[in-house]
Amino acid sequence: MNRKTMTKLTMFALAAALAAPGAFAQDGTTVPAPTVVPGPALAPGPVLAPAPAPTAITLPEKAGDTAMLESSGKDVERAYRYKLKALGANAGEVVMTIKPQEKVGNKKVRALQMNARTEGLAAKILKTNTASTSWVDDRWLPVRARWETTTNGVKRLVKTKYANKVLTSVDERDGKVFAKPRHRTKYRPADLISIFPWLMQQDMSPGTEYAIDVFDGRRIYRLDITVGTAKDIHLPIGIRKAIELRAKVSRGSYKREMKLWISADEDRTPYKLSFKYGLLGKVEATIVGTKKG
Repeated sequence: MNRKTMTKLTMFALAAALAAPGAFAQDGTTVPAPTVVPGPALAPGPVLAPAPAPTAITLPEKAGDTAMLESSGKDVERAYRYKLKALGANAGEVVMTIKPQEKVGNKKVRALQMNARTEGLAAKILKTNTASTSWVDDRWLPVRARWETTTNGVKRLVKTKYANKVLTSVDERDGKVFAKPRHRTKYRPADLISIFPWLMQQDMSPGTEYAIDVFDGRRIYRLDITVGTAKDIHLPIGIRKAIELRAKVSRGSYKREMKLWISADEDRTPYKLSFKYGLLGKVEATIVGTKKG
């Protein structure tokens, strides 16, 4: 497992991006824009050409009933803890926290946090700790972000601002500016942190398809998702009914297929993420606990 491979693994840890303090329930106590195509799954489209600017995305005019946490009266802090596994062994831990909505000036925003760390063999090769936050609006799309990561002693800080048609970011390494990504966008993209809570808000009718662009701190990738049917799956927290989502990440010649399972219940808890990566084989992030309030 080389440094480049472990870097990719750590990026997925960010995406699922120091463990949050406090105990997590182990009994499963729980705490989600795009182009939408309802109905039967569509046939695969052609391979995408390189496209630094995102593809056309139709966004809803307002959050409305899609904001499940507010409409259900459950707008409280919720945390989700996951274990990472690669090569059949523990590779690290990820904690995703969804904060209650708060008013900043005349706007309402919500903080989404991803905290992650590598463990075991992964930490010996690439010791990483990350504490990152993205702030989202009523549509669960980011308005700004601050991602902090320390990898083998090197500190990285990525600060991003999302306007309607322009994304600007500053990438610092050990306090020095490393890059200043800037992308013109027809629609505001999601990012590595907001994409999972955004998905939790969407219609999960079987056969529905979504296409949305995702910013990873440097580049914009296309994410295509197809909603499957709900089935029982076995998890460390017990047997749960989950909806399988098939996802494809692409940018030019780069392509990665993944599967994501989320709760069939109203809370839409993300249960598990699975994908294959080279010599690592299957890499998984599986929920081991949740905390509410």
